[in-house]
Amino acid sequence: QAVPHQVPGQAPPPALAQAPPQAADGRGAAAAEWDGALEHRVMTASTPAEIEDVGKTVLMKLPTLPPEQIAELLTKMERMIGMYHGEFLAEISRLLAARVRECTSMQLAQLMSAFLMWKVDSRERFSEFSREFSAAAFAELPSRLMEMAPLEINCCLAGFLALGHADQKFFSAVGRSVLARHRTFGAAPLAALLTILSEMRLVHADLFASAAQVLCTKVRELRASDILRVLRAFSKCNVQHETLCHAVSTDILTRFREKGSSAGFSTEQLCEVAWMMCVLQSYHEDFFRLVFKQLAETPRVSTDALCMMYEVHLALDCEFKDFYAKFRIAADKVQALQQLYAQNRKDARRCSEKVRSDVASVLKSLVEGTVHANHRTSIGLLADVAALRKRSSTDGYIHIDIDSQLTSIRSVDHDESANTPIMLDGSVALRRRLMQKHNLRLIAVHEQQWRRLDDSKDKRRHLRSLLATLGDVTE
Repeated sequence: QAVPHQVPGQAPPPALAQAPPQAADGRGAAAAEWDGALEHRVMTASTPAEIEDVGKTVLMKLPTLPPEQIAELLTKMERMIGMYHGEFLAEISRLLAARVRECTSMQLAQLMSAFLMWKVDSRERFSEFSREFSAAAFAELPSRLMEMAPLEINCCLAGFLALGHADQKFFSAVGRSVLARHRTFGAAPLAALLTILSEMRLVHADLFASAAQVLCTKVRELRASDILRVLRAFSKCNVQHETLCHAVSTDILTRFREKGSSAGFSTEQLCEVAWMMCVLQSYHEDFFRLVFKQLAETPRVSTDALCMMYEVHLALDCEFKDFYAKFRIAADKVQALQQLYAQNRKDARRCSEKVRSDVASVLKSLVEGTVHANHRTSIGLLADVAALRKRSSTDGYIHIDIDSQLTSIRSVDHDESANTPIMLDGSVALRRRLMQKHNLRLIAVHEQQWRRLDDSKDKRRHLRSLLATLGDVTE
């Protein structure tokens, strides 16, 4: 299953990209077989003939090179991946797969770490032809998980993330093994593991809950960047844990009380933390007051942070209204934030444009009034499709959101993917919750289910059944 990649050109986070240490001599146990000349050729090949020739040599020597050198060669070959045809890349995958069982866990981690150093387009290119290697690794690693070091596990998982490969049984096994020994993980490696799972849109509920209990007691050990990673993982996977949120809020307040502006959090990061607290439905008044104070004292704040703060305002205003009234943003500033939000959040679509247009077309055939795609509501939030009684109306009487792989989080609590519960991404859940609390009637259409419907008659019948949950809204 494909998963989202990093932004093109963006380096992997240090906690995820860090490779396991090499042996003392840099060459592992099989130093006698180390081929320094081949490394030099890989680094200097420039003409098509040289690149082709060095590729042939790599294929010939890959079965005998030490795994540590294979990892280094893979890192250095990144610039040439796009120049090789698919058969060559598939053969590289096959040869790597044949070496998996003989590798130590550290060597496997080094191999997987090589892909973290590649640019996104190189990863995507190799991903198309590397299924055999990933399948071999998925089959081999489960039996080693209980003995692998946390860094080795994280490097292997991050490598799969870089290649965009996931396997339900494997990640379920990872969840079980880490759950069994999560107290032996340091705070930072545990934060990195949760981050990797969330980036793959996977969640193991028991592991997240147990990890939260450990992290609550170790929050003082975490750097600001690690705290952000933890909260991003929990908010993305929409896993609420009030004790963790309270511990983080209290810790941030303590850091600011002790260190002031040197606490380690920028104003933009505080805005993000506040937004994530709203996603997780956690309220700590002193923390939110700190965020608003820092925001007022900062002359320049990024647009993205201000857009988050508009959603924070909406959440506090409808979910903690009485408490928020004591320090609520002034009305003119709320209006300015809403205008900025509308200017910069112009499309919330996470499905294909074709499916959204198709849903809008079918809705037109079922209801009266005007149907809009990508409709902006009176509170500024966007709905994929909306039906309005009048063309001049701001809010519709029907709002439709379309679920896709980019709105969902998949559970790996069980081995089998069939009937695996699908949960909403935290940002999507927040937006829908806010719309419903503002009395906007909302239904969700699942993209995959919609695509399986053969003709317009089936689509009309399916959409009509969903609309029935809103009451009498169809003709």
